[in-house]
Amino acid sequence: MKKVLYIGWIGYENLGDELMYDLFKEHFAVLGEGYSLDFVNVEMRYLQNISPSDYDLLVLGGGSILNGPNATISPYVIDFLYNAVMLNKKVMMWGSGIDWLPKSSISLLENPQGHFPFNIPDLTREKFRTVFSQSIWAGVRGPLSKEVFDRIDPSNGIEISGDPAFLLNPEKKRKPEQKIIGVNWGTSFNNVYGQDEEGVEDQLATALQSLIAQGYKVHLYIVWQKDLEASIRLYHKINDSDNVTMPTLYDQNELMARMQDFQYTINFKLHANYLSLAAQVPFIALGYRFKIYDFIKSIEAESLLVDMDSTTIAEDLLQAHELIVSNKDILMTKIETQRNLYAKRLLEPFAAKLYLH
Repeated sequence: MKKVLYIGWIGYENLGDELMYDLFKEHFAVLGEGYSLDFVNVEMRYLQNISPSDYDLLVLGGGSILNGPNATISPYVIDFLYNAVMLNKKVMMWGSGIDWLPKSSISLLENPQGHFPFNIPDLTREKFRTVFSQSIWAGVRGPLSKEVFDRIDPSNGIEISGDPAFLLNPEKKRKPEQKIIGVNWGTSFNNVYGQDEEGVEDQLATALQSLIAQGYKVHLYIVWQKDLEASIRLYHKINDSDNVTMPTLYDQNELMARMQDFQYTINFKLHANYLSLAAQVPFIALGYRFKIYDFIKSIEAESLLVDMDSTTIAEDLLQAHELIVSNKDILMTKIETQRNLYAKRLLEPFAAKLYLH
């Protein structure tokens, strides 16, 4: 029996993080009875109680789990994987990503001569190199995450796998009968670029009022229960109960089915965008943290991003609206090409039986 441990930010009923573990379990199940799977939350208080010696393979799962507070890369996660390697255990990164970096780090990472936005001790760098070199498979969410690790070790062998949510089975698209825009709003407790969630909320309400005046209806939804208060507040700011629904929390299948009725979606949270893609519905992503930019760059869809630190968010949203209305098919065909590419990469470890046979 081969024992596998999945490490992720799970147990908090956040749809995106639970979704990635569910997708791993789904594909893990086809490996048969010779494999067993456990999971652990990536936080130190949980990880420190796990012994790598109990497992044959340790999988650093999808999500923003290679970072820590204050924009530093989590040394305890790498320490854990390093200790596993020292015990001759196999390790794998499956769509992991980085988040919580300042907006300024994006331009630095995009510039080959840009200053590296981290101070990483030599010992930690060496542990990174060891983990990279010993990983049986390593894929990260997007090009920005990859660039961080390329700066640490240019020969790391990491590839861009895309987020595991690219493995969602696409829905068979049907043509919406009404002009409905799906809107995901919530909170990151003001830990967003620009640090003005309330101001963004006001601008979003203004843009949606303008679109309602053009004949659209708005369907509000959330992907985390803690987002409900903020989404209800947006509902009241729009102040049009005839054309706006009260926000609803759906599971992933319900939400993708509901999205079939939308012309497109506007999303705060990252994985609401992936669900929109799986429903084959265009989206506008609100650029609230580093991980959104990592995702957008992975599918080369910068035109579908609205910066949360913009001073013209309402106008930016309306401009993106016009782009989607006039170029929907072209945009979705390009994104679907990228999605298919990443889905194949993400399945490679399962086709090779997680390299444990």
